[in-house]
Amino acid sequence: MNVVVKNINFIRSRGLNHRQFQAFFDETSAEQDDVTYYCEVRWLSKGKMMKRFHELRNKIADFMQIKNKPLSELNDPKWICDLAFLVDLTGYLNDLNLKLQKKGQLVNDLHNRFKSVSEQNPLVRGTDAA
Repeated sequence: MNVVVKNINFIRSRGLNHRQFQAFFDETSAEQDDVTYYCEVRWLSKGKMMKRFHELRNKIADFMQIKNKPLSELNDPKWICDLAFLVDLTGYLNDLNLKLQKKGQLVNDLHNRFKSVSEQNPLVRGTDAA
């Protein structure tokens, strides 16, 4: 997680790097054109930021190589699998959080939603899900 935040902050927090990153995407004609900025206060942004980083990891690795800040983690298949796992997990949690925030729900509805998510997803169930 720290590697992702550090590299996104490197790209987004400096105006020159951000403009060069956008120009790099224009040159490579990538479909996605930017990374999502991470905000500690809004924890839902963590999942979106990690998902975006995962989608753009090859382009980000190329850009960081150009900037002489290579990402050795992006060459490690185990690290990539861990990142993909975190992306999936935070995605499930973000979806659950948004569903639980809907207006006009009864406690029974909230319990049923959480129960259905935990039954569908072995990651939420715990240790008995192997």
